[in-house]
Amino acid sequence: MLINASQVSLPLRPGQLAHIDLVPRTRLRGVAGQSWITLDNDRRDIVLGPGEEFIADSTARAIVCALHGDGAAELLVLS
Repeated sequence: MLINASQVSLPLRPGQLAHIDLVPRTRLRGVAGQSWITLDNDRRDIVLGPGEEFIADSTARAIVCALHGDGAAELLVLS
Protein backbone atom coordinates (compact mmCIF):
# COMPACT_ATOMS: atom_id res chain seq x y z
CA MET A 1 0.00 0.00 0.00
CA LEU A 2 1.31 3.45 -0.90
CA ILE A 3 0.43 6.26 1.47
CA ASN A 4 1.53 9.74 0.50
CA ALA A 5 0.74 12.22 3.26
CA SER A 6 2.68 14.57 5.50
CA GLN A 7 1.42 12.80 8.65
CA VAL A 8 0.10 9.26 9.08
CA SER A 9 -0.94 7.43 12.23
CA LEU A 10 0.17 3.79 12.19
CA PRO A 11 -1.54 1.55 14.77
CA LEU A 12 0.28 -1.75 15.36
CA ARG A 13 -1.31 -4.84 16.88
CA PRO A 14 0.88 -7.42 18.63
CA GLY A 15 2.49 -9.67 16.01
CA GLN A 16 1.72 -7.30 13.13
CA LEU A 17 4.62 -6.04 10.98
CA ALA A 18 4.62 -2.93 8.81
CA HIS A 19 7.16 -1.92 6.17
CA ILE A 20 7.90 1.77 5.69
CA ASP A 21 10.14 3.28 3.00
CA LEU A 22 11.89 6.19 4.69
CA VAL A 23 13.52 9.20 3.09
CA PRO A 24 15.97 11.47 4.92
CA ARG A 25 14.30 13.50 7.68
CA THR A 26 11.24 11.24 7.94
CA ARG A 27 10.30 11.23 11.62
CA LEU A 28 8.79 8.31 13.48
CA ARG A 29 7.19 9.36 16.77
CA GLY A 30 5.88 7.01 19.44
CA VAL A 31 2.27 7.71 20.40
CA ALA A 32 1.30 4.68 22.49
CA GLY A 33 2.91 1.44 23.64
CA GLN A 34 6.43 0.40 22.66
CA SER A 35 7.41 0.16 18.98
CA TRP A 36 10.45 -1.73 17.67
CA ILE A 37 12.03 -0.45 14.45
CA THR A 38 14.80 -2.03 12.41
CA LEU A 39 16.32 -0.64 9.23
CA ASP A 40 17.63 -2.64 6.26
CA ASN A 41 21.44 -2.71 6.16
CA ASP A 42 21.73 -0.92 9.51
CA ARG A 43 22.86 -2.50 12.77
CA ARG A 44 20.68 -0.22 14.88
CA ASP A 45 17.48 -1.36 16.47
CA ILE A 46 15.28 1.47 17.69
CA VAL A 47 12.65 1.23 20.41
CA LEU A 48 10.24 4.13 20.76
CA GLY A 49 7.83 4.82 23.58
CA PRO A 50 5.23 7.58 23.77
CA GLY A 51 6.75 10.97 22.92
CA GLU A 52 10.06 9.50 21.69
CA GLU A 53 11.17 10.18 18.14
CA PHE A 54 13.55 8.78 15.52
CA ILE A 55 14.63 10.85 12.50
CA ALA A 56 15.87 8.97 9.44
CA ASP A 57 19.29 10.11 8.28
CA SER A 58 19.15 8.32 4.91
CA THR A 59 16.82 6.50 2.55
CA ALA A 60 15.97 3.11 4.06
CA ARG A 61 13.30 0.47 4.39
CA ALA A 62 12.10 0.09 7.97
CA ILE A 63 10.25 -2.80 9.56
CA VAL A 64 8.19 -1.80 12.58
CA CYS A 65 6.12 -3.74 15.07
CA ALA A 66 4.65 -3.50 18.54
CA LEU A 67 7.03 -4.98 21.09
CA HIS A 68 5.72 -8.31 22.35
CA GLY A 69 4.29 -8.32 25.83
CA ASP A 70 3.43 -4.64 25.69
CA GLY A 71 0.24 -4.99 23.65
CA ALA A 72 -0.67 -2.62 20.85
CA ALA A 73 1.44 0.37 19.85
CA GLU A 74 1.00 3.41 17.65
CA LEU A 75 3.50 5.39 15.61
CA LEU A 76 3.11 8.72 13.91
CA VAL A 77 5.00 8.95 10.60
CA LEU A 78 5.87 12.55 9.68
CA SER A 79 7.49 13.69 6.46
